[in-house]
Amino acid sequence: MDDAVDTAAPPANLFRRLRIKSRQVMLLDALDEHRNLRRAAAAIHTTQPAATALLQQLEEGLGVVLFERHARGMEPTVYGEVMIRYARGVLHDFAYAGDEMAALAAGAAGLVRIGSVMGATPVLLTQGLARFKAGNPRVRISLQVDTSDLLMPALLRGDLDVVLGRLPDQFYDEDLEIEQLEGEPMSVVARPDHPLFDLAEVTLADLVAQTWILHPLGSPMRRRVKQALQHASLAAPPDIVETSSILATTSLLEASDMISVVPRDVAQHYANYGLVAIVPVELPISMANLGIITRKKKDLSPAVKGFLHALRDSMLERQIAR
Repeated sequence: MDDAVDTAAPPANLFRRLRIKSRQVMLLDALDEHRNLRRAAAAIHTTQPAATALLQQLEEGLGVVLFERHARGMEPTVYGEVMIRYARGVLHDFAYAGDEMAALAAGAAGLVRIGSVMGATPVLLTQGLARFKAGNPRVRISLQVDTSDLLMPALLRGDLDVVLGRLPDQFYDEDLEIEQLEGEPMSVVARPDHPLFDLAEVTLADLVAQTWILHPLGSPMRRRVKQALQHASLAAPPDIVETSSILATTSLLEASDMISVVPRDVAQHYANYGLVAIVPVELPISMANLGIITRKKKDLSPAVKGFLHALRDSMLERQIAR
């Protein structure tokens, strides 16, 4: 390796002068995936000598080593990990730029990719999205409903434009713009004729022996349920079915004596249709605050800005109506 390339930190203003080729961006992504220069070169349809030259030019331009060469392959240094992260971000953005342009060519007026947790879907998301679509019928909407621990990485990768969710515990990223909303109370739900409704009074202790339907381990919802039971000096239920699917949850509730814990807006939505009933017991801890979450360093398209404007307007109307 050239003596000019070392592991010292590059000058603070170097990146303002650096010009990176698109092939180098592709090579960084391929090297991260394959950890082998020959296979990475094949992945971007070039020769190994050409790939070696591209990497050497990049390292010499930065003045740091991006990959350590070993007999069994290549491992990124701390600088290499930074460059890989940004290279992947660029490739993600260009991939979705193609999707957005294809939507425009097909007659759409833009693309908005939304991620939402289940609790925000029945009221917050539905009202905001309905309001937005009423004035923007040609904007294409892509909606992913999932748990926050899956939505946040998708937002950071650039797969989503905005997330209506809550940060998982101990999660922090300075690249995120977070507009905090109110917290959500949780409700225990079961089928309307569940034996629990025959009790004169239902306590948390009565629920522990039931079969629970809960979100998977690692999700904010699952942690909050555990905290609520600990707060009441109760052990975690031993009999659990794990799923984040509301369809699977309501189907299992309808067909069995299982119970589940969902945000109150979700519980009320399905109770209105007679699919579930809310068990008259209070959980001592509410869900973590919801938030409207975007990336700070990502310029939002007019369509995304329009959706956020409609979302905030619908939230304001709801607050006034209370």
